[in-house]
Amino acid sequence: MYTTNEEAFNYLYDRMGILCVQVMVSAVRAYGADTGSVQVLTLLNGGDDSISNRDQKALVAAMRYVEDNLPEWQEERIICLPDGQQLTIDPALVPDD
Repeated sequence: MYTTNEEAFNYLYDRMGILCVQVMVSAVRAYGADTGSVQVLTLLNGGDDSISNRDQKALVAAMRYVEDNLPEWQEERIICLPDGQQLTIDPALVPDD
């Protein structure tokens, strides 16, 4: 499977794109990694359970990666993605000083 949470994050980014990263960041900011994982799975699965077991496990690991890195990303307001793109973090997702 994945040896690190970062590998799981990269896998999901490759599979689902930048929107998945945006959803994970928002969910971690609002709920934390564990509860946020449930929220994102519910959103992605809809009513048809279309997300594979492998992808579900990758999501949980990727959400932990996001949770670990979110403070740094919020400080910099940029997420450097695996393919070299950068995602700017919305100021609403940055805590007030």
